[in-house]
Amino acid sequence: MKAYIDDAHQRGMRVKIYYTVRELTNHAPEIFALKSLGSEVIAPGAGGGFSWLQEHLDGNYIAAWHVPEWKDAAVINTGISRWHNFYIEGLRWLVENEKIDGLYLDDVAFDRTTMKRVRKVLDRGRPAALIDLHSANQFNPSDGFASSANLYLEHFPFINRLWFGEYFDYNSAPDYWLTEISGIPFGLMGEMLQDNGNPWRGMIFGMTNRLPHSGDPRHLWRLWDQFGMQQTRMIGFWVPTVPIKTGNPSVLATVYQADGRALVALASWAKDPAEVKLSIDWKALGIDPAGATITAPAIADFQDATSFKPGQSIPVLPGRGWLLWIAGRTTASAPRQSAN
Repeated sequence: MKAYIDDAHQRGMRVKIYYTVRELTNHAPEIFALKSLGSEVIAPGAGGGFSWLQEHLDGNYIAAWHVPEWKDAAVINTGISRWHNFYIEGLRWLVENEKIDGLYLDDVAFDRTTMKRVRKVLDRGRPAALIDLHSANQFNPSDGFASSANLYLEHFPFINRLWFGEYFDYNSAPDYWLTEISGIPFGLMGEMLQDNGNPWRGMIFGMTNRLPHSGDPRHLWRLWDQFGMQQTRMIGFWVPTVPIKTGNPSVLATVYQADGRALVALASWAKDPAEVKLSIDWKALGIDPAGATITAPAIADFQDATSFKPGQSIPVLPGRGWLLWIAGRTTASAPRQSAN
């Protein structure tokens, strides 16, 4: 792994690793020592699973992931135990010796205090480190109808991005997207996984598909780079003073505003095709309407190139939308708007 990370760093890339304490592999040399502690570290349960577990453990465990080609069988750990001290020390070793650039956490079994320790270890050794948190939708009978956002809310201040996730319904209403999927109310970006997500609706919340497992968002990323997305201020449809509105409650608009330009994400939750006319607050946008252009750049698997005139009707298909690039001469000074 060190060679892989070194090679990535030489290419100007960073590496996050899958490092979790939720489960324990039967390859771990510590497994019998931990089993001797009873149910402190290895969660009690009905046993079963891969034959190795049944032959070597006493049956009081919960079988977890199994990778047949490696004969790698895991058991579930308890949420809080002294094993987390081992986990944190292992993370410190990885930061200092492997030079990892962050973590991919696949659900979280530990508490807020442990997460704070994780963040501190990363920040001290790798100040630009990132933490991704992935969760499948746990609002189901097996998981106790737990909202993933509510379940992990205490960890949100210490992570950078959400991957919510398998079994999430991207046909849900916008308020569900906002509070249960996007992470935006808490200052987090997100990515979509289930069935490749919905790229048009995703842009309303600053989200794309997750490469490579749920589509290919690189065409959108290229447009972000061309537009200069890093220099923009995101103003979502939920902000009362958003400078562009559609007049249709089922077709929403989010604005990414910069000096002399704006990228407008439109997405429809309407059941039928819709026509919208953009109501543009040019003063708030900071663009002189005289000579301003509204262009839909060509984006593969997203939209064909076209252009619209201010006040022109824009067709929006159900479940789809547009990314519109508005450009023009910058006016004196646009008032700063809160994206909260």
